[in-house]
Amino acid sequence: MWKRPAMLFAFTLFLGGPVLALNANSLCNKLVEIPQPSPVAASPYIVDGLALGAQVKSGSQRYECSPSDQFPGFISCNEEHTTPGKEVTRSHSILQSQDGAAYYVDSYFEPAFFDPNDIQNEINRMSSEFGQRARVIQMPQREGLPNAVMALWGAIQLEPLRPDEVSKVASGGSHPGILVGFLGDLERSAKAGVPIYRLAGSAGFLWAATFDQNGRGILRYLAVDDSKIEPYRQIAANSENQAESNLNSGNPPVVTRPSSQQQSQTGAQSQDGEKRLTEEADRQRTQAQQSADAQNRTRTIIEGGIGVFVFLCAAAMAIFLRMKRQAASSA
Repeated sequence: MWKRPAMLFAFTLFLGGPVLALNANSLCNKLVEIPQPSPVAASPYIVDGLALGAQVKSGSQRYECSPSDQFPGFISCNEEHTTPGKEVTRSHSILQSQDGAAYYVDSYFEPAFFDPNDIQNEINRMSSEFGQRARVIQMPQREGLPNAVMALWGAIQLEPLRPDEVSKVASGGSHPGILVGFLGDLERSAKAGVPIYRLAGSAGFLWAATFDQNGRGILRYLAVDDSKIEPYRQIAANSENQAESNLNSGNPPVVTRPSSQQQSQTGAQSQDGEKRLTEEADRQRTQAQQSADAQNRTRTIIEGGIGVFVFLCAAAMAIFLRMKRQAASSA
């Protein structure tokens, strides 16, 4: 007769999580937490619901995606919304690896509106959320220009562009790397002589606000891990520098057959570049496999522990029922 209640109790324990377990000695209810497998720690740096390093869901209709020209081996995805009069602009950008991991996520809003205390309150809120103090950079005030501030968390770094690089941006040219400027528009920042930075370092978060005396301005925030992007950026930079060197050469091009040594060097450089890309892809696959193996081992251990726990609870219930029958018989 006691088998059916015991099995029902064990089944309830198996399904519940947390559950109430009955102590056979004191007959008191005690809350028992059944541990669950912990997922791989996600990055705290989240933009538009996507955590840095997380997998981008395939088949999303929101973004237009294509292979990145600036970062070989990466896929660039963009989404933009603009009113017919271009009064409101909202854009989101993602740079993801071939295996779908997002290493750059960006959101841009124009116009954005700020109350006097909004800037510091938002920086304080995010500092509390990230568990670290922000590094704040303010643009020096200049007549005719709005106010601007940047706040950074994590291991993200800002590398100021050299004067020749700023001149190139001012003329509408591009430069390898992900750039940020105080005024939002990079070309406008360069022409105004406002500092422009290249994102570097590793995983981090940047929040930037530009606003005039009326509180109207631009809001941009992003998460990036340049350590995952930099090797590909270097390859693109080397290719661009080589192309510029060829164009700026004052001598007319002479068609000559490359020597065997030059062919060997060129082939070696190409092989080195391909080898670096292959090694990086292999490393990412290995990390993903190790994470999956660790999750599987944890799940197996916890499932075994749950099984033992259920068995002990059923045994305790059986002992309790037996003692209760013996007590009834004695009475």
